[in-house]
Amino acid sequence: MNTDNWLWLALSFNEGLGKVKDNRKWNYIGKDGKLLSPTWFDYCYDFREGFGKVELGGKSNYVDKEGKLLSATWFNSCHHFAEGFGAVMLNGKMNYIGKDGKPLLGFWLDYCHDFNEGFAIVKLNGKENYIGKDGKYLSDVWFDDCSKFCDGFGCVVLNEKWNYIGNEGKLLSDVWFDYCSIFSEGLCHVRLDDKWFYVDKEGRLHEHR
Repeated sequence: MNTDNWLWLALSFNEGLGKVKDNRKWNYIGKDGKLLSPTWFDYCYDFREGFGKVELGGKSNYVDKEGKLLSATWFNSCHHFAEGFGAVMLNGKMNYIGKDGKPLLGFWLDYCHDFNEGFAIVKLNGKENYIGKDGKYLSDVWFDDCSKFCDGFGCVVLNEKWNYIGNEGKLLSDVWFDYCSIFSEGLCHVRLDDKWFYVDKEGRLHEHR
């Protein structure tokens, strides 16, 4: 292979590896000038948390820094690794794969978001919940909508009312609000009966002035 014809599209290395393209195929190259994989892929993404997402023949997988595929299964699509897990899709359903190549869950969901602050939003039968890295649901209640965790809490919506849930699965407030913003520096904005308040991490309301 004539390395003089390689087209570099990554001007900087990511986690010690750069991407190269040759004849419409992609690979990774180390700082020693050696190719990572004997396989040239249809596309390569930057490494995240020790793994690069690769595509070949309309399928997706991960490759480690030794050039080995993480999974024997090629998925329909993959997310980048986030907090130790990658969300993968197969036959229209989703799961998570760990850095050991094993699925996190013994079942498949309708959709999985990336992990954030130790929890990920998952969707099943039109409802949403959070799942922890132990593979357990955070709440016994399935919500109409969830937002990703921020500053230790996630926003949840049920029957057009809003609340917060903490990382122990408890709702922050006994009151369900008309609207909630995300937490920032220990406070958030909420709307209740056309009035705006601050809520702290103890669930106390403070009048908005």
